[in-house]
Amino acid sequence: TLTQSQIDILKEFRAELEREGHLKPSETLGTDDETLIRFLRARKFNIQASKRMITQCLQWRHQFEGIGIDGLYQELDPFDFPNRDQVFKYWPIYFHRTDKQGRPVNIQMFGSFNLNKLYAVIDKETHFKVLVANCEALTREILPACNTPPEISRINSSFPTNGLFYPYSYQYQSPRNHKCFCILDLKGFTLAQFWQIKNIARVCFSISQDYYPETMGYLAIINAPKSFTTIYKAITPWLSKETIGKINILGEDYKTTLLEYIDEENLPRFLGGKCDCNNQFKCSKNDENFERSPWLNQRNWNNQSWRKFNRTNRQNQNSHDPSSTTFDSNTPQDQNHHLNNHHESQNEVTDGGDTSDGALIINNSPRIKTKTKK
Repeated sequence: TLTQSQIDILKEFRAELEREGHLKPSETLGTDDETLIRFLRARKFNIQASKRMITQCLQWRHQFEGIGIDGLYQELDPFDFPNRDQVFKYWPIYFHRTDKQGRPVNIQMFGSFNLNKLYAVIDKETHFKVLVANCEALTREILPACNTPPEISRINSSFPTNGLFYPYSYQYQSPRNHKCFCILDLKGFTLAQFWQIKNIARVCFSISQDYYPETMGYLAIINAPKSFTTIYKAITPWLSKETIGKINILGEDYKTTLLEYIDEENLPRFLGGKCDCNNQFKCSKNDENFERSPWLNQRNWNNQSWRKFNRTNRQNQNSHDPSSTTFDSNTPQDQNHHLNNHHESQNEVTDGGDTSDGALIINNSPRIKTKTKK
């Protein structure tokens, strides 16, 4: 909840960004209030500091790797990239359903981390892109899906997104949640493994705090080894006071605390819940569990909608209907053009506090194929 003073600052912040041409309808960072509030909170509602932060973020998004973040998201699907299963074998970090507040639960198991074996199945550059694409997935797909009521989701999914543009994001509803719940399992994690991951972690923290601020709501660290004191001292300088305040170090006695936040059926059995996925990622691979993971349910609905859309177009084409619009769903540019038009039409249907925590995540969810055969 914002104070009246913060609401006034938000209005002034938006007005300055619009006047200077930074907020464009097609900007996939988001032009909604929640996105702007995240940047304001990250800079303690200082308008000029927040403006520097968001403009630097926009520049980074447009210039990333020479193709921009939108180009990356079109090139690399964070839900289905080459050797995904092997990557998760050596860096098992994934989303598992939601907590009691509807926030996506991100589980990170560092005991299996092995950098040498990881880079044997995916090159360093591609893995870095995977990390960035998954940060983007949280704000572009996962959080919007968690905040979209099923009936609204289905209305807006009449012409679903191909991942390049997400038309029913925060611009169309005031989200209940704009953060995730993280569980960091350090069982078996050694100091040697930390030194392997240290540089990568530092870069990821930098990307998260600078370009995806205010996306972590709670971090539960469980099964911390004796060496964790050394590890924590090493990473503390990277974190803001506000981020540190969201961390709860639970050790081995964590079940009761986790169940205060997460229903038993949404917590894996190996963490004290009743879900039988046993960290084999079954919840993200089994169609019958889509309803428990809104972002997968959304992709599944998108897949069905694309099939219906292309089937209807083929029927219109066969009947020589001059008003029909036909394009190949395998062509991202055509899809995106259509979605931008749909984005504009949806405006008629719906209304539109810290420094550094961000989307340091990897998602193991399978891609729901949107391509159709002709």
